[in-house]
Amino acid sequence: MPDRSYGAHDGEETPVDGVLPPAPEATEKERLQALLEESDREKAQFRALAQRAQADLINYRKRAEEERQELVGNAGAQLILRILPVLDDVERALAHAANDAPQSETGWLVGFRLIERKLQGILAAEGLQRIEAEDAVFNPFEHEVVGQFDVVGRREGEILEVARQGYRINGKVLRPAQVVVQSGKTNTPDPENSYQANQGKEA
Repeated sequence: MPDRSYGAHDGEETPVDGVLPPAPEATEKERLQALLEESDREKAQFRALAQRAQADLINYRKRAEEERQELVGNAGAQLILRILPVLDDVERALAHAANDAPQSETGWLVGFRLIERKLQGILAAEGLQRIEAEDAVFNPFEHEVVGQFDVVGRREGEILEVARQGYRINGKVLRPAQVVVQSGKTNTPDPENSYQANQGKEA
């Protein structure tokens, strides 16, 4: 007589160690579900990579544009620095001409004034601004001391004269103003070291 497990019927699989094997249909469904989830994960990873690459590209373009603008700005600033001595010479010539002949405006003097205005207009259009220094108090970030004198009634550090104009470009100091300041050593100036005496020597 054939040996059969207790309670087993014909056509039924015999349990192995008390555990029945999974049904084939359920196993296939779970496998497909796992593949679908893996596909979704890969799709999300590729989407994140694409977004990161796009963000990197945008940042690169932004940095490249900023660097280009900075390069253009630096080149413009260097060019302006080379033009400023020309403007200094024009202003100096006009100042001397006005002292020599204050009542007459000759043709060349009118021409120089026109050149001065055009130069100032061109440089102003590039963002150039003159640093106010006359009668101001010395500011080490905007002024450069080229002389010190004693003048009665003036405060220590007060600017007595602007020897060379200073300029900013787009809010940044391009060239500091060269100035003569009150030394503040004494209220009674030394005749040999007074501003008025030295002005007389220069004249």
